[in-house]
Amino acid sequence: MAGGFELRKGEHILRAEAKSDYTDINDFLELYHIKQYIDNGIYLNTWTQDDISHFKQKVAIYNKTIAQFSLTINENNFKNIYQNIIPDYVSSFWELINNYNLSKHISYKDFRDILEERKYLINEILHHKKVVEHFNTVIKNYFLSHPETATILLSIYEIEKNSPQEQYYLPPSLTVEDKETIILRYLDSPEVNLNYLPIIQNAKNSNAFKLSDKTRLKAKHLNEKKIDEFFSTNSGMKFGVSVCFSEDTSKIKEVIRKDKFNIEYIYSLNFIKENSAPHTLFENFHHLFKYLDNQHRIRLTNKESLTGTFERVISGVHSTYEYRTNSVFRSFENTALLQIAGYKSVLEKIGCSLEDTLSFVFSTIFAEKYGFAKNARLTMPTGDSYLEKVRSLAPEFESLLKQYKLFVEDGCIDFELLEISSSPYSVEDIPSLNPNKYLYIKDNQELLKITHLFFSDQTLLSYVDPFKDKHYRTLFDLLTNEDVAYNQYEEYQKSEIDYLVDQKCLYVDGNGNIQFVNPARVSILYDLFLNEAASFYRYDPEFRLEALNMERAGLVYFGNTLFTIPEQSYFNYHLNKSEFTNGLDLRNKYAHGTSAEPNKIKEHEYAYLMYLKLIVLALLKIEDDLIIHKALITE
Repeated sequence: MAGGFELRKGEHILRAEAKSDYTDINDFLELYHIKQYIDNGIYLNTWTQDDISHFKQKVAIYNKTIAQFSLTINENNFKNIYQNIIPDYVSSFWELINNYNLSKHISYKDFRDILEERKYLINEILHHKKVVEHFNTVIKNYFLSHPETATILLSIYEIEKNSPQEQYYLPPSLTVEDKETIILRYLDSPEVNLNYLPIIQNAKNSNAFKLSDKTRLKAKHLNEKKIDEFFSTNSGMKFGVSVCFSEDTSKIKEVIRKDKFNIEYIYSLNFIKENSAPHTLFENFHHLFKYLDNQHRIRLTNKESLTGTFERVISGVHSTYEYRTNSVFRSFENTALLQIAGYKSVLEKIGCSLEDTLSFVFSTIFAEKYGFAKNARLTMPTGDSYLEKVRSLAPEFESLLKQYKLFVEDGCIDFELLEISSSPYSVEDIPSLNPNKYLYIKDNQELLKITHLFFSDQTLLSYVDPFKDKHYRTLFDLLTNEDVAYNQYEEYQKSEIDYLVDQKCLYVDGNGNIQFVNPARVSILYDLFLNEAASFYRYDPEFRLEALNMERAGLVYFGNTLFTIPEQSYFNYHLNKSEFTNGLDLRNKYAHGTSAEPNKIKEHEYAYLMYLKLIVLALLKIEDDLIIHKALITE
């Protein structure tokens, strides 16, 4: 049902005398449509209370008429009736069949024929539980004989929904084994869609939907084949990042954008040589390579706010359980990997070692500068092959986090206790030394609407004369940079401005200009909209005070872990599949001997560099935590 527009179209029927007989199926479905609106309390705002009472009495008559007509549907006339239904009423017809228990009036053969004639119909049928249960075997056989129904299964169990969806009902006799058979037949069919292959490969097993490793491997191989075929005939758009350490640059860092899709980063080799103290070499990951932002949050995490409109449109289907990435994330990842690979090589050439630097920072520098445990240790691998190195580095990374956890909890590191403890760890379990370390926005519908109106590029509130040519992306950007009068907005835009005024987010000053009621609050909301978490102690005192006010108002909440929630997801994406089905699973691969063969040197080198990156990020976050703690205890 499409709301007021459809109801207004049918208003003349409600106001007319009820007919004594109806012969056209579409007339009955129109009555049924109107009945559904009235039964659900959907009225036009032009109706009086007398109108509503009168229409409710009318609908009671419709109910009897519809019930009488429904009894005339039988095996002899069903096909003829169905062929006369206009497309707009197909959904209502099956809803009527379901709600009035009319499935028994339709033969199995006719139902099967209708499904075969109208391939789109299966999606509609599955919304009606009683119909599905009655035609259980027919629908099951339809699934098994039509491989494309695999996409329906994936839609039910895997694919992320962008909006609330109607409930799907599958035939009760369709087993878990049947579902995998359908997926396998889909993989063998010529209609297989490249977008669904990664979803099949990484599908999350449940009691209702399970795929074997062989099926996943088949999807993986087919995905690789399809990608190779695509790029053999399509050049696509080329994105590139290059990292260079040069003696010929006068700048410490230079970023050259060669074109829209290619960037070159140039770093001064002389600066690195002249500032080769271990702690300075470590700090380059923050100040030179920008692994952290100005609040010491990890910059490399994926941020939905950085997904462009065009990218959202063309991104295809995604699993509910995958770590969503965008082009900005992939660019950051590629850059970080090149930075750490190049930096490691450069340090070796000047007689230093990245591994030794990281070990020394954790075991010595942190104790000297911030009062960290003096017995902390990080043993870096010395194996000849990257496979041996990464196998050694994986448990060291785990030990690193466990040591910090013990230090936060006990003020020291007891290695005997560490050795006895065999319980698995997760990055979510690593606490912070500092209470209320991070700030998060609450999942509140009104608050989400407010942030959408202020900060989303999907509203038209930034599009107002005389500033249209300046192409502001959001209302927040517009109001931050311009004096905007309330009367400059069109009437259709004012309702949303009025909403923000009613919510005490905006006000209209004496000159008629729109102003923020609480600029600090809006700025914090903007930070949370962009970054999904904020570091409380990295805010100025004014913002800290406002953050506490926001918590009391129920707008935000605090967390006191070492890593923000987005950072935890970032580590989980790299290390395991506990949170995301498309995780790189580095920890499990190298802990359980399921990594690539020893001769695949590039894969093991990649894994080793990824682990080094994660260790660097963990150390940067530990240092941030120690710095804040030291500042708090000396205040």
